[in-house]
Amino acid sequence: FIVGAGKIGKGFLGEVYHTAGWRLSFLDKDPEVANAMRDAGKYTVKVHETEKTYDHIVDGYDVYLTDPAYSCRDAFLRADLMALALYPADIDDAAAYLAPLLEARAKENPAQKLTILSCTNKNHIMAHIEGEFLKPLSPAAQDWFRENVALRDVIIRRGTTSPSPAALELETKAVATLLIQSPVYCDLSQVPWMELKDNIEQLKDIKLYTYNSTHACCAFASYLKGYTTINEGMADPEIFDLVQEVLDESCAGLVKEFPITEKELYDFCYVLRTKLQSPHTDYVFRVAYDPMRKLSHNDRLTGNALTCLKHGIDPKALIQSIANGMAYAEPKDPKAMEIQALIREKGIAAAVSQVCELPQDHELVQRVSALYEKIGR
Repeated sequence: FIVGAGKIGKGFLGEVYHTAGWRLSFLDKDPEVANAMRDAGKYTVKVHETEKTYDHIVDGYDVYLTDPAYSCRDAFLRADLMALALYPADIDDAAAYLAPLLEARAKENPAQKLTILSCTNKNHIMAHIEGEFLKPLSPAAQDWFRENVALRDVIIRRGTTSPSPAALELETKAVATLLIQSPVYCDLSQVPWMELKDNIEQLKDIKLYTYNSTHACCAFASYLKGYTTINEGMADPEIFDLVQEVLDESCAGLVKEFPITEKELYDFCYVLRTKLQSPHTDYVFRVAYDPMRKLSHNDRLTGNALTCLKHGIDPKALIQSIANGMAYAEPKDPKAMEIQALIREKGIAAAVSQVCELPQDHELVQRVSALYEKIGR
């Protein structure tokens, strides 16, 4: 039962579980997405593996809208696994919508265990998500949830793209497994690209500060140069060098912050280097989307830079990337427009302070503000 039929829901989770022979049900709030899937009855994922590329047709699924009648009810009640393929901002609404279904399951199918996977890059939010699921439930259903539902965090290490949320032709690069917090209540041993792992929270910080920081760095720099795709940006020597500098700074801070060896980190980032040279097209708009979150205190760029400063490492490239993010002014991105309004209203230093959640006299705020002025926006 996949909540969110976008690029991760269709192009990664749907493709992988279809390969393993699971019955698929999708739930989405966008009528255009649901209707396109329902009308076509199938969609295609171009899968890029290390040695081959092939088209996988995904069919035989059910798709539902988040309607007041809960047309997805029966599918939810029998599901072994539910994946939340959502942006963090949408998870609270999803939990509220799903509450009556969880209540019904606790009464009508209490013996069947349920695993819920939270498929978002944002870290340190699992306690909040659990609270949002529990809050609307009756005391009896809360007890059932705690005993029978395994709510687990994951690390997504796969680039998946589509021209639009409703698109039925997607691309994905299959080079690394989905890392899933253990234990779970369903057998995933026959599902490809799934791997149970301990220390997910630590690994997620490492992934956020390597995979996601370099991708955001590339996206913001690419936007400022007028590129449409990440591929175009990575072909620009200046952007390529900036991305590599961000990765080097990140790794230098991570080996001091976490109990991970340089070799382990190198192996982890080897997949990243492969991913950045991806043959499929990824779009600047998708990767840069919601800069308010991506520039926040504990996220991929600011959190990373603070870790470097903590350990005496000068995060020059990370600070440049934060400044580039503050200058990201894509009109179709509401959070980018929110940041631009803050800059106009309060000035750059106050805006950086608010977005990065740091005091205005903090070194990072001052250095980002100075670099922003040089960008000339």
